[in-house]
Amino acid sequence: MFDYIFGLPMHALVIHAVVVLVPLSALCAIAYVVRPGWRRLLRWPTAAGAVISGVSAFVAAESGEALQRRVARVRASTTDFDLLRNHTEWGDRAKLICLAFMVLTLLALWFVRPPEEESPQGHAFDVLIGTLVVLSAVAAIITVVLAGHAGSLVVWNGLA
Repeated sequence: MFDYIFGLPMHALVIHAVVVLVPLSALCAIAYVVRPGWRRLLRWPTAAGAVISGVSAFVAAESGEALQRRVARVRASTTDFDLLRNHTEWGDRAKLICLAFMVLTLLALWFVRPPEEESPQGHAFDVLIGTLVVLSAVAAIITVVLAGHAGSLVVWNGLA
């Protein structure tokens, strides 16, 4: 299921969405929680970005597993499996953190309202969920960068 799109490995296509959209979505979510005046404008783009980030990270990890199985059969002699294992571990971390980022961001969008809409939970809850969103956004960016770097080492090892 997560193997090919139009004859190309799905992983190679989906990772570009992850690399571009996770940092953009993370920055949008951070802006949403730290700039109350921007919340009305950022609500829907932040929601869409969070969902796309979580789903694309999940698909990237699953398609990476399918690609790893294929590489192990077809290109075993030319693949550095230690580098591949490191990439897989970072990809799994990125998947989990991006899914957590998605959930926390959606919770923040539901509970942390623009200034003109009074939040029934109160300021302390808004600060708590906002802090969790910022931390998960930063963690998502970092793990995506590290997974991407580890993946580029697998692809470009010995070719430079």
